[in-house]
Amino acid sequence: MSELRLRELLARLVDAGVDFVLVGGLAVNAWGHVRGTRDVDLVPDPAAENLDRLATVLEELGGRVETAEGRLAPSAIATFLRAGDRALVATTLGPVDVLQGLPQVPAYAELRTEAVAVELEELEELGVMVCSLRHLRAMKGASDRPQDVEDLRALDLGHGGSGG
Repeated sequence: MSELRLRELLARLVDAGVDFVLVGGLAVNAWGHVRGTRDVDLVPDPAAENLDRLATVLEELGGRVETAEGRLAPSAIATFLRAGDRALVATTLGPVDVLQGLPQVPAYAELRTEAVAVELEELEELGVMVCSLRHLRAMKGASDRPQDVEDLRALDLGHGGSGG
């Protein structure tokens, strides 16, 4: 997969009018625990027009859905998104993990009610939304991956263990 060119990738999504909420490593960074991340984890608004805009941007960036069998053609992106499935998409600007239909990840509508604007210096003017600390903690707590356990520990230390 390509190196992550975060600002450029997010700017393309914003410029295309894609509505989404950041989760995962970028959300952890936004909430004060800075660590490396190799992809953009996002939950899109599931409206058909929004998913079409997202698919178009990912296709324009040479996106290919990663599966156990290999990379699928760019035309497969829209199919995965419309089905409400998770899609890990390799693009020329870096990987995008589109999270939908996963039990441990709240739906866009729920995330959006508490989402806040990203306050990372390189992204502030883009108006990108990040999930709430409460939602982030819940998602990290539902996972047993070592990175998620470490993220949760760091978030608790940095925010006093509250649900904020």
